[in-house]
Amino acid sequence: VLGTAFGIPSGVVVDTHVKRICNIFGLTTSKNPEIIERDLMEVLPEKEWIDFSHRVILHGRATCVARKPRCTECALLKICPRIGLKPL
Repeated sequence: VLGTAFGIPSGVVVDTHVKRICNIFGLTTSKNPEIIERDLMEVLPEKEWIDFSHRVILHGRATCVARKPRCTECALLKICPRIGLKPL
């Protein structure tokens, strides 16, 4: 709330999309939102914490959907390690 409402980066928002996509990319191996947040805060510059969450959530809703990811349409396909996903 602080980040979105006031632009104060107090942490990284971790929802279902952030959790899933950060595991696919190997940014964390945890399923625990608090641990995922800590992992992300260690690798992301503080100024990116707010926007990172918004971008990943949007990506998870539009392209990297849980049940049937649209990998062939994804702009990140070339850099995505696809951890836990079936081969294309």
